[in-house]
Amino acid sequence: MDQAKEKVSDYCSKESWKARFPITIWLPHYKSSYTINDIVAGITVALTVLPQGLAYASIARLAPQYGLYSSFMGCFAYFFLGMSKDITVGPTAIMSLLVSSYGTSNSTDPNANNDPAYAITLACICGLIQIGLGVLHLGTLTSFISATVISGFTTASALTIGIGQVKHLLGISFHADSFYENVVGIIKNIKDTNGWDLLLGSMALIVLLLLKLLKSGSMKWQENDHNAPTRYIVLYKFLWLLGTARNAIVVLASGLIALALDASGKGDKITLTGEVPEGLPAPSLPDFKLPGLIEVLSVGIAVVPLIGFLEAIAIGKGFGIIAGSCNVLGSFFSSFPVTGSFSRTSINSQSGVKTQAGNLVTGTLVILSLLFVTPAFEYIPKSALAAVIISAVYDMMNFRIVLHLWKLNKLDLLPLAGTFISALFLSVAYGTLIGITIDLIILLYPNARPQIKVENLCIPPNPAGHGNASRGQRGNYGTDLSVSGGYNSVPDDARESSPLLGNRKVELGTITVIHLLQGLFYPSAEFIQEKLSTELVMNKKVEAAIVDFSRITNLDFSIIIALKDFVAEFQKSRSTVKISIANGAPEEPLLSGPEQVIVVFIRMNETIERQLKQAEFGDAVAFCKDMNTALSSLSDSSIT
Repeated sequence: MDQAKEKVSDYCSKESWKARFPITIWLPHYKSSYTINDIVAGITVALTVLPQGLAYASIARLAPQYGLYSSFMGCFAYFFLGMSKDITVGPTAIMSLLVSSYGTSNSTDPNANNDPAYAITLACICGLIQIGLGVLHLGTLTSFISATVISGFTTASALTIGIGQVKHLLGISFHADSFYENVVGIIKNIKDTNGWDLLLGSMALIVLLLLKLLKSGSMKWQENDHNAPTRYIVLYKFLWLLGTARNAIVVLASGLIALALDASGKGDKITLTGEVPEGLPAPSLPDFKLPGLIEVLSVGIAVVPLIGFLEAIAIGKGFGIIAGSCNVLGSFFSSFPVTGSFSRTSINSQSGVKTQAGNLVTGTLVILSLLFVTPAFEYIPKSALAAVIISAVYDMMNFRIVLHLWKLNKLDLLPLAGTFISALFLSVAYGTLIGITIDLIILLYPNARPQIKVENLCIPPNPAGHGNASRGQRGNYGTDLSVSGGYNSVPDDARESSPLLGNRKVELGTITVIHLLQGLFYPSAEFIQEKLSTELVMNKKVEAAIVDFSRITNLDFSIIIALKDFVAEFQKSRSTVKISIANGAPEEPLLSGPEQVIVVFIRMNETIERQLKQAEFGDAVAFCKDMNTALSSLSDSSIT
């Protein structure tokens, strides 16, 4: 009771509530010197998120404005709830691709955008599930998604997104739902390529690549030139800013080209984004009564929150609840599902942001753009946005992992290939689920078929030539015994007599040791019973068995039942057994006659010993702490 009161007190304490609203921690310590850094970082991120928002909306098969609607509420929510100054929240390529798979169009035109109401409702559902996962500390579920599966679906997503933008780069139009359909559509329609779109898009892609190289080069120059004059430092910063704002620069330049063509009467030569409604979306609750909501969203209800949660906690621990809150609040302002952005988080950090106030600047600039700049968005060429997307997803592709896995662990290629291929030809969601399934099979197979090592003890002859040789003659039983994998490798004189069996003549394999090398869980119960039966019951040469539990930490009910069934079968196949359970050396002889059989369980921890003793094996099993004790117990028995 006292412990419960203490937990309630801790939960309701002032410090706990401050931790839930980090703004109460960092804002009172805000310094005026931070302002410039936060403004610069906020503007820099805004120059990235504005063109990306427009572009990612097309990936999600929504009108361009929904990309901007999804770009500001997450910033404001994170301003109040965020724990890290660097993280930014908004639309991402992978989340946009997932959203595109779970929508329906109200138009008969196959190229029409999806109904945004489903994406908005999905955002709310996604957020509620993510909050639940965070509150219940179920983030460990994402640990079942291995790095190979993540790499597989990320690379497949990047290829699917990239190939889906090629049609805009070529200026052709067709409907496609998958990578395969996009490839077929490009091949069939490539003859209709718009030369103006291809030229402008190719130029945009080349400029983006050059500016990206300029950014990375400027960072290296600055790192290597520590004592550079101020004018060079300013130059490096300027070049870095050009590279960082490359998306905005390319979109702005291509928009000016399109505007110039329109002014000269050639506006129809280039495929444009089209009209973007001016102003902010009216606040409203998501519609959970949409027709066929469950059928339309289907597995997206589970996959989208899980992938978003995975991206969120990959950026920052404890970020899952925050991402969920951003999605729920964003759904009130027509946002589709969002999460933390790796690329924009990196830009925010490199821009020198000091506090979460940088998100406030970014969100404000997005709102100002919606209020005053949207008429200009009409002149942005689709081919330029396609170039922005292709440039962004290029870094997401990772084919080098194949070589690494080939060298390190070839088995990991299975989930990688399964995820990659199924994500390309089915969908990213199903590909991820298939990859996780393959991973779980690989993970669980050792539990269903645990490794078992069988050793047949080759007992050297008793130098004294009589039954109960003393244990001190050869040091201990660990050195008195050698190991054999078969029945034909030991000289005949080793079969005559031994300290274990007195001067009774026995066949090789009289004592068999079963080493359990992995944990035992219920999927392996039947396998364990069959393996023990094969090695001990069906092998009539075995007169005593030692089962080594040294590597086992716990047993479940099914395994205990399987062991009891085995012991009963072993006992039934031979003769009655009278055995005393011993905690160390047995108080009574374990064998009292030449026809009796023994099973000894050795080297158990306290948990397993308690479990097995509670299972009431009766007189069929002895419990010993180590191998020497077990062999000593057998040796001290009178076998004549």
